[in-house]
Amino acid sequence: MKKDVVIAGVGGQGSLFASNVLCQFAMGKGFQVLGTETIGAAQRGGSVVSHMRISDSPIYSPLVPAGAADILIGMEALELLRNLRLLGREGYYILNLYQVPTVYTNLGIDRYLTFQEIGEAIKRVQIKGYEIQATYKAAELGNPQMTNVIMLGALCSVEKFFNKDEIRSLVERLSPKKYLSKNLEAFDTGYEQARPA
Repeated sequence: MKKDVVIAGVGGQGSLFASNVLCQFAMGKGFQVLGTETIGAAQRGGSVVSHMRISDSPIYSPLVPAGAADILIGMEALELLRNLRLLGREGYYILNLYQVPTVYTNLGIDRYLTFQEIGEAIKRVQIKGYEIQATYKAAELGNPQMTNVIMLGALCSVEKFFNKDEIRSLVERLSPKKYLSKNLEAFDTGYEQARPA
């Protein structure tokens, strides 16, 4: 058994918490787990990409090779597109329909792609995917920073390997007390929201 997962987002979206939950789940099942993050000016909205490799046999590198990921979780639309090359032909993506302008677009040096352009680029690759308004739903619940937990719920709704009840229990155990009840509500919301792209 092998499961390679990549979470692509920007600083402040909680990608590291989400990857920690998934790694804890897999280790609890007795699988070998390697993970790492590549972070670029994350505190300023820079890219954050988490790699998780889960297997019942030895793993020799924490980085998911190009074309090998089974699941690509896009916490932000452009970051999903930038990391689409990591996704295998039989894999799938889960996209949070949310955009964070880059430093270059804020400075007027670059142009941020529209949702339509991003969608067309993804369709050209012809890979299965799901979409969710995770940040919008998190804001409705009172805190956009719960996007990560909503995305975990969405993942559990489409991926049988990640057991909903066990992942929810880990969210409960690993959440700071002041966010606990809202995180559980966010997880349940995400579980109900993912739709095929």
